[in-house]
Formats: sequence, structure tokens, C-alpha cells
Amino acid sequence: MGAVVLIALVLIVLILAGGVGAGLLLRKRQFGKYRELVGQGAGWRQVPANPQLWQRVAALRWFAGRRGLQDFFHMAGEHRGVPFEVVQYRRPPGVGERVYTAAAVVYVPRPVPGPGLHLAHRDSWTPLGQDVEVPTGHPDFDRSFLVTSQNPDFARAVMQPGLVEGLLRDGRMRSRVVEFAPEHLVVFATVVATKDAVLPMLDMLVDIRENVPWQTLAR
Repeated sequence: MGAVVLIALVLIVLILAGGVGAGLLLRKRQFGKYRELVGQGAGWRQVPANPQLWQRVAALRWFAGRRGLQDFFHMAGEHRGVPFEVVQYRRPPGVGERVYTAAAVVYVPRPVPGPGLHLAHRDSWTPLGQDVEVPTGHPDFDRSFLVTSQNPDFARAVMQPGLVEGLLRDGRMRSRVVEFAPEHLVVFATVVATKDAVLPMLDMLVDIRENVPWQTLAR
């Protein structure tokens, strides 16, 4: 009987050790992907976490709910002359869940602070709070995309024909949500922050930034 108990204890220890080892291996692989991402640009670097940053973005507050978000990996750099930050967030498991949910987020500064706006494919988003849908007047775009804001005049001023036409042809928007937060342009997706996921998001966000008539919005 004693031998059976001993064998059972040994098996439990081995299972636990295997679980810990698998977790450490997964973490090592994750950070290997982060290092690969950091290595994609000159001067790109890992920086300390900023636990308050996500709280300034309405879409991320919605995504976090009451669980909050962990700033798991945070990097910064410059792309095409525009400073940026990339964050890998993890949302803790909810009731009935066992794993964290990953979200990759790219931030670039707004040249002009101002009202909010959300932009996404219709199957990826729904209006938040007091946001209202703002049609652009482009039938094909309005069938595929949802533009929402508490300030329709601002949204119409942003969604100029050149930007609308470009986004309509842009496959990088699939399953992504773009937000004009008070101080940043932000794009987020529930993915791991690998170079294959983040680089198109970063490039797209800079493209959007370059196609917004900021001087007009500043008046």
C-alpha cells in the first residue's frame, strides 16, 4: 500500500513538473517572438510597462471589462518618421475560462488631439456607449465598414474620399479595430504580438495618420 502511495506521489510531482516546464517553454517561445519583432527596426526597443495607457482607449476599456489588462510586453520605436508603441496585453480569464486572452495594440500620437472615432468591419465591432453610426456616403464602404463617434461632424471630416477608398481596398483592416483616442491613433486585435501580426498593423496606422486632414481638424 505504501509503495502505491509513493508511486502516486511521484507521478503527481512529475505531472506538475511537466506543466511548469511546458509553461516556461511557452513563455520562452513567446519572448523569442517579441525579440524578433524588436529586431525589425533600428532603435526599436523594449520599454517598461505603462499600466495606465490602455485606460485612455475606449475600445480597450470595453475589451478589458472588469478584469483589466496586463501590460505583458511593451516596446517603442519610430516607423516612417512616426513614433509608436506596441503592447502585448493579456486579459485574465473570466468565469468558466482557464486561459488569458491576448491582444496586440499599436499606438501612434495624434498630431491634433480631439474627439473620438471607431472604425472597423461591421462583423468586428458594435457602437459603444453614446457613439452613433456615421455613414460616409460611399455605399460600398458603408456596407462593409462601421464608423462610429459621439461627434458626427468630426467623423465626417476625418473620413475623406481618399481615406475611404484606401481602406476599402486594404486587407489589413480585417479583424482590426481602429480608434481615434484623445491623444493617440490606436489599432488593436486579439492576436499575439508577432512581427507578422504587428508590422501590417503599424504600417496601416501610419497610412491612416498620413491620410487624415489634421490641419482642417485643428481649425
